[in-house]
Amino acid sequence: MPRPMTVFECEPSRQPDHMRLSLFGELDMAGARHFDAALDELERDRPQRIVLDLRGLTFLDSTGLRALLGADTRAREAGRRLTILQGPDAVRRVFEITGLEGRLELVDDEASLAS
Repeated sequence: MPRPMTVFECEPSRQPDHMRLSLFGELDMAGARHFDAALDELERDRPQRIVLDLRGLTFLDSTGLRALLGADTRAREAGRRLTILQGPDAVRRVFEITGLEGRLELVDDEASLAS
């Protein structure tokens, strides 16, 4: 369940088959710096798969989207799989409007992570 907040927070966790970074609040210019730092720390462990859980986001702007694209680029360059667990409708629309759903590995729910 999304937390009622506007400040951005990241919460890393280790899952059996991947590392997860859950995002909460607004991923905008201020949040993108925090996101990049948290993701950089996760990437140091060189996991084969990282899941970015956007279900707790309330807002995503172009700077936040650029940070997600950068994460995808780094994952591809490292031979890592990056999966994005879709967020609420306002966040989903950003991917639809920009046409990025074809470039990024987006999944709708936890069950889809198994594939």
